[in-house]
Amino acid sequence: MIDPVILILPDIHGRDFYKEAVREAVSRNIEIVCLGDPYDEPYPTLRESGIWAPLSEFLELKASRPHMTHLLLGNHDCSYLYDRSICPVRFDEDCADFFHMLFTNNASQFSLFHDTTIAGRRFLISHAGVTRGWLYETGKESLDELLEWLRYGYMEFCLDPKKAMIWRYLAHRGEERGGWDKAGSIIWADFWEHVDKFNDFHDPALTQIVGHTQLNYHPV
Repeated sequence: MIDPVILILPDIHGRDFYKEAVREAVSRNIEIVCLGDPYDEPYPTLRESGIWAPLSEFLELKASRPHMTHLLLGNHDCSYLYDRSICPVRFDEDCADFFHMLFTNNASQFSLFHDTTIAGRRFLISHAGVTRGWLYETGKESLDELLEWLRYGYMEFCLDPKKAMIWRYLAHRGEERGGWDKAGSIIWADFWEHVDKFNDFHDPALTQIVGHTQLNYHPV
């Protein structure tokens, strides 16, 4: 039986706060979910402390615990994996080729979401979450249809990078994030989109866990 405790790591952006928690999770054989964006630090001084380390460490962790470690893609990750236009913010020109190589060589080790059930309740874990507005923009009629489309689309991309239709929708950015789309995607949705009554994907049977937006107060 899987331990109902899961370690969820938010955006790391070059910091090392996760190390002790990961060591404990591994020792207790607890599932680990990384919400993405391990680099592209907001402060240049972090480069001196080993900005490249988190991504390599997580790939090693995934290799040693493939079913207990889930690596999700963030908006910064996707800019290196696919195209800079996905997220030009704090794009690291110096490391772009290195990151692109790591992601390209290990694309199948990542996913866009982790859908799981704990104690009878469904949890959807992703970098930025699914909003009702983005669901409508993709043309899907239900959350399950959307998730299946995302899963298949990303697998298709891993097999043949030229098949990139999925990125057209992943690049969606709402006004809260300086974009022109009605709603942000699963890697771009802002916190305020989730609490907007016209956009919130409200489902009493579902709990979404996301990172992406830095908050100064308790989670909703």
